[in-house]
Amino acid sequence: MKHPPPENPGDLTGKVALVTGGTRGIGLEISERLAKRGADLILVFKKDVENAKAAEARLAPIGRRIQLIQADLRKPEGVDSVFEQVATGLDQIDILVLNAAFGTMGEVHRMGRASWRASYDTNVLSPMLTAKGALPWLKQNGGVITATSTLGAHTAYPTYVAIGSSKAAMEALVRFMSFEWAKYGIRANSVAAGPVDTRAIDWFRYPEAVRIFTAKKGLAGRMGMPHDIADIAVWLCTDESRWIYGQSIIAEAGILLGVDYEEWSPNTGADASEGGAA
Repeated sequence: MKHPPPENPGDLTGKVALVTGGTRGIGLEISERLAKRGADLILVFKKDVENAKAAEARLAPIGRRIQLIQADLRKPEGVDSVFEQVATGLDQIDILVLNAAFGTMGEVHRMGRASWRASYDTNVLSPMLTAKGALPWLKQNGGVITATSTLGAHTAYPTYVAIGSSKAAMEALVRFMSFEWAKYGIRANSVAAGPVDTRAIDWFRYPEAVRIFTAKKGLAGRMGMPHDIADIAVWLCTDESRWIYGQSIIAEAGILLGVDYEEWSPNTGADASEGGAA
């Protein structure tokens, strides 16, 4: 059986996207790009009402319907309240963007139960419950789930264990959702971002060191920006990525490709390239 490609695979007209953490940072950039491609928006935020209203005002000129929902997704009852409000609001979900995140910083042996729970409840339990809550809507026409993750799920940063390990668990969750829900016409993927210039950088002990590291080791020669990740996340929400299931797209400007070992040469000022092959 032949399957011709869709005529406008990037067009999201008629779709409704629910974006958690969709009113600031990377989430707001994702929301704006989804709206520009034609999607109406359900934006979930935790507590900053003033910021949410500002985000709504920024997006309103695009001309899409916008439903704002305030909820604490770390609590199961908060997740339940989201879908109660969806049912009495736009009552449609075709795209689910799992972007809300939280984490505590500290070394493994210094992390207490509360710190672990804060990260895992937000970054693993909440996405699972949110995806389950959205499933009845996503099943109606075949939907898409896109989650934002971190390079720390694939490598190690100082004091980043709670966030990195919880995001690694979330990426595994995304793989299982894609595997189990493909029968409903649902795809699920994630994008693992290297350091991005958002307020989350201030969680690190030495934020400026993170910026210098990213600009020096990344092949783009600069810090990542929210729009760099948003473009990839939105692409994963469209039919342009229809052949991708259960994957984590690593977006880090080449940080993981390696390092220039010559930088570590003790022969300062010498031509480190001299010498023959072994």
